[in-house]
Amino acid sequence: MNAPTTERTRTGSDPAEHGHVVSLLLTDADDGLYKVLTTLRSRRWKVRSLRVDMSGEIGRVDLVVTRDGRDADLLLEQLRRVVPVVRADLG
Repeated sequence: MNAPTTERTRTGSDPAEHGHVVSLLLTDADDGLYKVLTTLRSRRWKVRSLRVDMSGEIGRVDLVVTRDGRDADLLLEQLRRVVPVVRADLG
């Protein structure tokens, strides 16, 4: 019998408190990741956390960038222009 589980988050542990949370799906494994990171660096977005799963054909990247007054939609637009990015979403 499975008992219901609950997740608890500590105060201050929510990544959204620290910046924009972005989820990406991308191809080209390491090369695709390199292109995304190069784009973030060249646009001067400061990455606070990064989680990468490239185990499948389509990789997943979850990251948090520091809020600096720029619109999160601008970040998504810039990332969607990167060729290996299949999908980019906030949250």
